[in-house]
Amino acid sequence: MDTHREERLASFVVAAFSVAYFVGAFFIPVAPLKQQLGPGAFPKGIGVVMLILSAIYVIQQLRGGVKEDEERATIIGAEEKVQGKINLKRIGFILVLMVFYAFVFERLGYAISTFVVFMAGVFYLDRRHFVRDGIVAVIASFVLYFVFTSILRVQLPAGLLKMFGL
Repeated sequence: MDTHREERLASFVVAAFSVAYFVGAFFIPVAPLKQQLGPGAFPKGIGVVMLILSAIYVIQQLRGGVKEDEERATIIGAEEKVQGKINLKRIGFILVLMVFYAFVFERLGYAISTFVVFMAGVFYLDRRHFVRDGIVAVIASFVLYFVFTSILRVQLPAGLLKMFGL
């Protein structure tokens, strides 16, 4: 299969996933209390953004794709990341990591499980900016946990943080 056909197929797969995600967002149960923003508001918003971006992707691919990928990669310093073959080992590891995340999410809680999975992904993908990535992991897990639970009043699994009264 040539690269253009693979990209076109990928664009349709992403579009189908976006539609499924958006439709699935409407199946989130509505809270019994009347709220301006219910638990489905964020997923529906993300679904709209995904639909728009996937539509742009499909249109790009139907018009012939983006030709200057390698030129753009050179400009941003990512020329080694533009490869013709898929690294199934990396994809498999990330899928296993996501299954692990789903398994430990309730037990460890949002903050700790998100931090652990993010850092495991960073270590596996051979990133060299551990301090920066550690800061991002802390913000993505603990700070967002605080924002959602304290400010937005959205319940996320506390997991082990219950021991500290959080």
